[in-house]
Amino acid sequence: MIICPNCGKENQDHYKFCLGCGARLPGGAPASVPPRAGQTPAGTQITPPVAPQTSGGTVIDPPKPPPVSKAPVAAPTPAAPSAVPTPPAADASQNGCNACGMSNPPGFLFCGRCGNRLGAAPVTPPPVAVTPPVTARPSSRPKLRAALHLLREDGSDGGTIDLEDGPIPFGRDSGSPFDQDFYLNPKHCAFTVESEGVRVDDLSPVNGVYRKIEGRIELQHGDTFRVGQELLYYEDLPEAEALADGTERMGSPNPGYWGRISVIVDGGRACEAVPIVGNEFIVGRERGDLTFPTDGYVSSMHCRIGGDDDGVFLEDRGSSNGTYLRVRSGQCVPFGSLLLIGQQLFHVRES
Repeated sequence: MIICPNCGKENQDHYKFCLGCGARLPGGAPASVPPRAGQTPAGTQITPPVAPQTSGGTVIDPPKPPPVSKAPVAAPTPAAPSAVPTPPAADASQNGCNACGMSNPPGFLFCGRCGNRLGAAPVTPPPVAVTPPVTARPSSRPKLRAALHLLREDGSDGGTIDLEDGPIPFGRDSGSPFDQDFYLNPKHCAFTVESEGVRVDDLSPVNGVYRKIEGRIELQHGDTFRVGQELLYYEDLPEAEALADGTERMGSPNPGYWGRISVIVDGGRACEAVPIVGNEFIVGRERGDLTFPTDGYVSSMHCRIGGDDDGVFLEDRGSSNGTYLRVRSGQCVPFGSLLLIGQQLFHVRES
């Protein structure tokens, strides 16, 4: 082993340079160094000076050696360059030298063959694509607002539900005083404010939302409407058609019925059905095709159903308490409408 005089690290006998600091190790052929003053180079023979001879006090010069003829020295011929194989690339995992390719033990800082500092060339990592944070842009559309004003039985204001954009759920879970109205589902419906009014979406198919009609409104097959405390259901009765094979269904002769009104009792069951014939069908407390003499909330002639070439229509006849048509889910009710939800009456207002 060779101990580096510079840093004290142990190196193998055949290393020329220290693996710790890169200094040249002792033991190799030293370079030619001129001798210091008073120092004789090794291998040089010194001839002692010869004392001059005297003859009768006269100094006699020693005989001079004959001159030596020097042969001309031929200029050295440069050796032909030999093809030196390029050392294979060193494996970085074996602490290889980038200069000579020698593998060095792990942890060494300098190559034991050539003294080059060890360490693989730095690898530049690929650029990482950085996505700039997206700044939330303020909405260019202003928020849409509306309000539901609760009306008590005496017509006084019972409070306000403020609506903004939406959808906003409403039901028995909305708290007092609605938590005691058991005609409301816990999640009954949802309101979404639009530019022309409020859209109503059913969250439960049980009892629905009813809008007080003004004048005449279209009536479609399967619509439900309220007259006083009565709940009525409308159905189309189209003309009978034969089956594809020409067979006709049996039944009583049809005198011209084109629709039917059914009375819905508690539990959602129909207890009575009255056919519609002619141009109109009247509902009232005292007069009409369908009467409710014991319901004090029904006017004498409350509403009518008529049909023409444009369709079927429901029309309020100036009743005291109004006629309410169930809102189809997803329909927008205009500002100023009255909505009956469970036993609660609301006025829809723009805010």
